[in-house]
Amino acid sequence: MDKKQTQPELSNERRYELMLLIVQRIRKAWKDQLKLYPTMKSKDLDMLAYIYTAKTPITMQDLASYLKVSAAAVSQMVASLEKKRILRKTPSEVDHRINELSLHPELVESIEEDQRHMAALLREFETFSNHEFDLEALFERVLAFAEQHEKDSV
Repeated sequence: MDKKQTQPELSNERRYELMLLIVQRIRKAWKDQLKLYPTMKSKDLDMLAYIYTAKTPITMQDLASYLKVSAAAVSQMVASLEKKRILRKTPSEVDHRINELSLHPELVESIEEDQRHMAALLREFETFSNHEFDLEALFERVLAFAEQHEKDSV
């Protein structure tokens, strides 16, 4: 029997709702791990994700551009998160006038522990999945959709 015949077609509204629920749960899991979450704003969490996933060192200027805020606003955000041992600011090895941002090692350790836990959950989830179901491809499509939606809304 064809897979399309056995499952009802999801409406675009339902797909959007499901995607939002997944994102909401992932963000909540990460927020719950941060003991300081009640004092953090959405931009703080965006900033942490941006710094954590960056392939190259992030400067204060890079962060201001990404968040679309002033350099002064980034300085305040970074100073606050440094005091809470969430971020670490170090002078660049290339140009000591420039500060590079990284997550505090304790936070990185916590995130990596979360990733190990999430990997274990995904392995468990895969045991319930159809062998044809490609979880990685699904996540890539959801991410591509979100990135395109972000570009369209700018």
